[in-house]
Amino acid sequence: MQTNSEQSNPKVVPEAYRGWQNRAKALIEPLRSLTQAGKAEIPIDGPASDHDLNADRLESFARPLVLFAHWRRSLDHNSTDEDRRLSDPMELWFRDALLKGTDHRSSQYWGNSANFHQHSVEMGLLVLGLEISRDWLWSTFEEEERSQVLDWFESDVGNGHHWNNHMFFGIFILEFLIREGRGRDSYRLVINRWFDELEGMYHGEGWFMDGMNQAFDYYNAYAWHYYGLWWIRLYGESDPGRCDRWRSFAKRFLQDYPAFFASSGEHPAFGRSITYRFNATAPFGIAQLLNMSPVDPGLAREICERNVDFFLSKPIFQEQGCLSLGWYDPFPEMVESYSCGGSVYWAAKAFAPLLLDPDDAFWGAAKDILLASKGDSSQGFYVPSLVVRSVDGAVEIINAGSQIASTNTRFGPYKWGKLSYRTAVGFLMTHDPDRYPLDSGLTAEDLKSGPIYGRHYTTPIVVEENQIACLYSLGRKSEQFQISVETHMWWFRGWHLIVHQYNSQQPALLRHGGYALSNGDPESFSKEVSDAYRYIESDEIGVALQNLVGYDAWGEDERLSDVDGQRRHIQDKYHVLNTLELSIGRGSGYIACLSWAGEANSPERSPWSFESLEEGVWSLSHSKLGSWRIEDPFLPANPAKSL
Repeated sequence: MQTNSEQSNPKVVPEAYRGWQNRAKALIEPLRSLTQAGKAEIPIDGPASDHDLNADRLESFARPLVLFAHWRRSLDHNSTDEDRRLSDPMELWFRDALLKGTDHRSSQYWGNSANFHQHSVEMGLLVLGLEISRDWLWSTFEEEERSQVLDWFESDVGNGHHWNNHMFFGIFILEFLIREGRGRDSYRLVINRWFDELEGMYHGEGWFMDGMNQAFDYYNAYAWHYYGLWWIRLYGESDPGRCDRWRSFAKRFLQDYPAFFASSGEHPAFGRSITYRFNATAPFGIAQLLNMSPVDPGLAREICERNVDFFLSKPIFQEQGCLSLGWYDPFPEMVESYSCGGSVYWAAKAFAPLLLDPDDAFWGAAKDILLASKGDSSQGFYVPSLVVRSVDGAVEIINAGSQIASTNTRFGPYKWGKLSYRTAVGFLMTHDPDRYPLDSGLTAEDLKSGPIYGRHYTTPIVVEENQIACLYSLGRKSEQFQISVETHMWWFRGWHLIVHQYNSQQPALLRHGGYALSNGDPESFSKEVSDAYRYIESDEIGVALQNLVGYDAWGEDERLSDVDGQRRHIQDKYHVLNTLELSIGRGSGYIACLSWAGEANSPERSPWSFESLEEGVWSLSHSKLGSWRIEDPFLPANPAKSL
């Protein structure tokens, strides 16, 4: 077997192209130091998943391979001797590990796939890795070696796949078997059936519901559209009509997707698997590769670069130098139980730009300014029931309806159920599924048995660029605890006006939490307190909460030392949160508050005052922002004021 150890070929390539090569290389180097001859996995530290050991072993091979394959592909256009000193031994290791992992006689065997096994996911991803690296990996195998790997892939034939984006993995495996001469007549029929199922999950506006998860989140970007475009790239010649449909799905989504990225490059943490971080940019590169992106290439590159650099500037690496499980830093407690140490290398998809030629417009186009940097904006997306708005360069996702299925609440329903998610602020998680986090929404505590219930199943009523409304219940069936809530929310600059109408079947403690502010220094928080208003700031960020109607007490949720329990904020070790509270009996009523986030000590954080409270019309005034008039038939006339 010959390796690609030819002389380096440094060329004059765009600085941006070499920059992307260097980012990928920096992520690969610690992986190289962990590879061991004769082994079929990379021992990346982290918790075990709830799959099994073999699944975790395969993840630690397949996901780093995809990262390496992107970088290795780029070396054909531009490389140095130093690059080759890293790539050549890695090529040999991946080749040997693949053969050992797929050999049932080897102690390194990954085991075969089975119904609903995680191996199906990693096998599907591995197909992409093998296609990207076909010239230096797959094509170098002898016929007997290829046959062994294909035998292993065939262990997935006929298996069940979760009814969501996972069906793509079964498609990729069957397509690869067909291409390699192992197909059956039935395979094309199965592929078509699965694609029909996937297309049935399309709800419009570029958005897919993630099947059995019943959620709209970033999986729409880095799973649905990423895999759809990859299928077009690799196997689309079999069905041109389907290619046209999936191109149109992706174009529709991508025309709006730039709004999700703040001036810093960060996107709001929202939904599951947020530990994949810069994976969120995955569809931009593959869309450009297919020459069908509706996003200006200069803007696409700016989004991708700012996003990956935002996270690489954070302490996101664990002690081995590998990517860690977490968001801003290592925090494995926040991730879902399906994750292990190697899972985070799903982020490899973000390096799709390295598949573009150096002369592609992606590298040469003038950088465009991110939408969030051009001024405040707000867009309502009816299908996912989300509003995406930018204020002073920050981005918020306001959620009127996206949720996780009742069968998958183990993922943490609060990752969808809060009213809003904001860049630079993040959110609280919980270690106790009976105690929903208190930030960014309304919760109810059962005063008898102690659970705290938050929003989960939600029906959107209004999704517009200047307001949302939704109907939901707080409680669950096991205790037959139930409070119906109709929430309406409007916004003006960094402020939210949030009005809840509740109808409770039992006594409870209602709490509305503002944004939870975090920092690594517990001494960094400063507070301002008055009867109807609370303000917290730390470093460059401030958050405020103001009582308007109905609440009769204040509460706090703080972690200012290790004595205060386990860390719960996704961004940092310590946090401070203000809550407004009301103890209720059986019955109904209205409560209303104002919540704010923005630059520390901004004059806009000052409290509001009422000008009038009429049925359907509330008028507020502010020392900096002036008047704010809200007209909506939902607003009650002259409720008891707390201001």
